[in-house]
Amino acid sequence: MKRYSNYHSSAKKSLILRITLLILASGLLGFLAWWGVSLLNHQSLSPARVDVMALWKAGKYEAILKAGSAELKKRPMDTEALIFSGFAAFQKAMSETTEDKRTPLIDESVANLRRALLLPNCPLQPQIHYILGKAYFHKGKYFADEAVKELLLARKLGYNASDMNEYLGLSYSLIAHYKDAAQYFLAAVKEHPSDILYWTLGQTYFLMNDLPNATKYLLDAVHLAREPNLEQRCRFLLGTIYRRNKQFDLATAQYNKILAANPNSADAHYYLGEIQLAEGNKDAARAEWRKAFMIDPLHFNANQRLFN
Repeated sequence: MKRYSNYHSSAKKSLILRITLLILASGLLGFLAWWGVSLLNHQSLSPARVDVMALWKAGKYEAILKAGSAELKKRPMDTEALIFSGFAAFQKAMSETTEDKRTPLIDESVANLRRALLLPNCPLQPQIHYILGKAYFHKGKYFADEAVKELLLARKLGYNASDMNEYLGLSYSLIAHYKDAAQYFLAAVKEHPSDILYWTLGQTYFLMNDLPNATKYLLDAVHLAREPNLEQRCRFLLGTIYRRNKQFDLATAQYNKILAANPNSADAHYYLGEIQLAEGNKDAARAEWRKAFMIDPLHFNANQRLFN
């Protein structure tokens, strides 16, 4: 069982993964359908490349990468081969479940799309910058500034995808620009409100120490939550906010609702003990910490309270 002391860092990683999966499902497929038509209409597209489009529509990205590799061996700066290979590598990377397989494909995508942009009259430049932005985001926080740069450039060039605001928000979050992140998450939630986006906004405002807005959006997330795990995360963070504000009755209500759904939550019992201690009820506090310990004998904070 993970300790709540590690909650915020693990929650942030989980949050990013879950949002990424959602926006990939909604935004990327629509973009790819549009992109396929656009590239087919490009005058320099040859019959051989129409066959590549058939592979694309069938989802055979590995075959596209092999065809692109063969083409690039003959013509290393072939525009369409670079674009097809770059997009196919990114799409295949998103279908991989391990970082070891995903990372080389993302690197290949970035390299091919960068090379395509070096060519005169490169088509689909806004879309290339869009995919580059997403690829840089998936490369991690050390590339998040590049992700922001590419996504903003794509937008400046006139391209707007349904998932662009989410990616901009996530990218700004990775570099701790929470005010900018909140701006884009707010835009995203206006376009398509969801429990995960409200949770994201709540956590972002919490990191900005804007507790009123954090509370507002976390309550919205709880109201819309379709998954017990997400609802529990929201309630834990609400409990933290209420304890900071010394609103102990409201905090207690959140932890009790967590326990109603998950009686084996050691963390909920631990924080109920913290509330009892803050109110001067030491015996009641120890009783809650013992419950946490009985559920999870390795619970670090409960052990600290009981045995130190």
